[in-house]
Amino acid sequence: MASNKDRILEAAMDLFHDHGYQGTGLEDILSSSGVCKSNFYYHFKSKEELGLKVIERKVDEMRQSVLEPSLGNTNLSPKQRVLELFERMLSFCDENECRKGCFFGNLALELSDCSEELRKPLSRFFSEMETEIEACLKEGRKQGELSLQGLAPVELAAPIVSLWQGGMLLTKTHKDSRAMRDGIKVLTVCMG
Repeated sequence: MASNKDRILEAAMDLFHDHGYQGTGLEDILSSSGVCKSNFYYHFKSKEELGLKVIERKVDEMRQSVLEPSLGNTNLSPKQRVLELFERMLSFCDENECRKGCFFGNLALELSDCSEELRKPLSRFFSEMETEIEACLKEGRKQGELSLQGLAPVELAAPIVSLWQGGMLLTKTHKDSRAMRDGIKVLTVCMG
């Protein structure tokens, strides 16, 4: 059985993804987790501290379930690794009927101007992803697999993250994964 702290974290993670950080009240978290208020404050000083822990946990989950099997999978070619990142997120969209969007993108849109403490780990996550994509692109260029259309890997890494985030946003907005599918086509051409 999960500890009270884990139940709070899991409930908050799901609620933040579905309703946003600001759209989720402490009572919602307590009700969903089945934990009382005093137990919440035993584990977390504030909702913001909980938010930081949720982001930290979600980053770990994302690394294990998406980033390591795609960008970190050296059994795949560099081009296949970057495409696998998009394919995994496309599968996530399809499994969730195009309704959830990206946990990190959703929170970044909601919180970047409201909470510096919560913005920082989100920014670090996206920066780390850019770094990992850049490393794949460098390797692919060095091996002769990728032309990158004459761009340097560092020039293409952030636009690839933007393409991924934009695809997730439009998929959620339109309730249709065409934007992610088209993004994969564009990515294939851009990497060369």
